[in-house]
Amino acid sequence: MDSIILAGGFAKRMLPLTEKTPKQLLDVAGEPMLTHVLRTLEKVSPERVIISVNSFFSSNFSQFIDNYKGSLNLELFVESSENEEEKLGALGALNLLFSELSIKGPVLIAGGDNLSDFDLREMVSKSDRTNRDVIGLYDVEDINLAKLYGIAELKSDRIVDFVEKPSDPKSTLAATAYWMLSEDGISNFFEYINSGGNRDALGNFLTWNVKRNNVLSVSYRGTWYDIGDLDSYKQAQNWLLK
Repeated sequence: MDSIILAGGFAKRMLPLTEKTPKQLLDVAGEPMLTHVLRTLEKVSPERVIISVNSFFSSNFSQFIDNYKGSLNLELFVESSENEEEKLGALGALNLLFSELSIKGPVLIAGGDNLSDFDLREMVSKSDRTNRDVIGLYDVEDINLAKLYGIAELKSDRIVDFVEKPSDPKSTLAATAYWMLSEDGISNFFEYINSGGNRDALGNFLTWNVKRNNVLSVSYRGTWYDIGDLDSYKQAQNWLLK
């Protein structure tokens, strides 16, 4: 099984910190953010970890890989965008990566800005047993807070609906950027792309996919940060420094 870390954004909401350094390489509790993400992936022992990045910050990530002392086999995948206007979006980058590297699945996808204490082995195991896509969910435990996230509605552990930032959330289960895509899941992904689906955020595909296919979930508690601004960055720092 391969793993893919999405790290292709420009993080404009975190300027000036991200002017010359990609968000995923900012210091978090004494280490680059990406180091913490890789530590979470070590438990599932992927054959390789492909870090998907933009061209503008590719040299930063190359240097990180050169200095990496961990146990994982890291590879860099560079898409050509040099600025925010040229970026492919998360789904656009995955489409390019899946196509050029002939990725068949299963594959574990992780956001390079998602920090957590989750044990991802449960997701991998469920996908292996069922040959289904599995999405990591996090219970934000507050209906008003749920309005700020992409929220899943479940029947047992199956996701039957998914809505981005709903005005009337059906649950408090937010989709994280931890996804297991099966072989069929990647075929469905290409069907979505070829039908003209929006290529930006991951949630666009999830909304489409749960209406057509059996997509399962693992619901986590504990701690999860989706670092998208300076406030969440500081919160993650404080958590890891405790």
